[in-house]
Amino acid sequence: MSTSFRWTPNAKAQSTTEGAEKFALTLLRLARRGDSVVFVGTQTDRTDEESRGNILGMAEIGFEPLKTLDLVGRADLDERDFDAAGNFKFPHAVALTRAWRFEPAPLLTRTLSRQLAMVATSGVQEIEEPSDVAAIFALQTVEIDLPTLPALEAMRRMNDALRNTTGPRPSGAGYEVNPPVGGEAWTYGLRFGKRDVWKIGWATDVDGRCTDINQHIPIELGLEQWGVVLRQRMNSRDAAYDMEQRVLELLANKRKGYERVHCSRSEIDSAWQQAFVDVIRGK
Repeated sequence: MSTSFRWTPNAKAQSTTEGAEKFALTLLRLARRGDSVVFVGTQTDRTDEESRGNILGMAEIGFEPLKTLDLVGRADLDERDFDAAGNFKFPHAVALTRAWRFEPAPLLTRTLSRQLAMVATSGVQEIEEPSDVAAIFALQTVEIDLPTLPALEAMRRMNDALRNTTGPRPSGAGYEVNPPVGGEAWTYGLRFGKRDVWKIGWATDVDGRCTDINQHIPIELGLEQWGVVLRQRMNSRDAAYDMEQRVLELLANKRKGYERVHCSRSEIDSAWQQAFVDVIRGK
């Protein structure tokens, strides 16, 4: 068993003990694409003595819940992980899409500014000290070869793509309004002021496209403007166009005209994520 920490870009962290369903699901809910999970050896007889209390390594995770017994045979598991009725105690798993070990593996108490609370061994804990985050990422790493599985490769591709959702605008010759042909492009979601009114489209320059759209609004009358809220980089203009169309298809009953939809933020977020997954998987 090991305790793991998850650092976010704003230097916050959560930790979870592997196995328990609610903690695995909490990790999946709190984590963002590109975050790292860092593993620490617990002070129990299930951890080698030389590894107890050490920061052992880190990994990036996949975001699709898995069942342990779908991946590992009973013969490969410790009998102590089964209850008296023969049920496996830790049926829920989180996939590792990339992994590294720390060499050497330092003691946690000599690396972080403070010891972890007891909740870290069985629950979720936030770590907000920037110096602790910096100390972790300053450690020497050696990448671990993971099994070559199509499912893991698909998760890696999805992580790489989704971590860029709010990235910088792409360079190019401006936005396109004609049918797409090729080259990198972005799918975007604009929001009208603070209203639940959205415009979905695609462009090679999202900010430029938004500026152009707002030029047609008489802001001198005190009217609201469109603002960029969602953007997703796609590896081709066709893919960006396909994602735009899939979002509009998923929100067809909310569509009010052209590329506009009226719906809540949670509804647009759900359709956005589903559309991206569908396009990546070729649905």
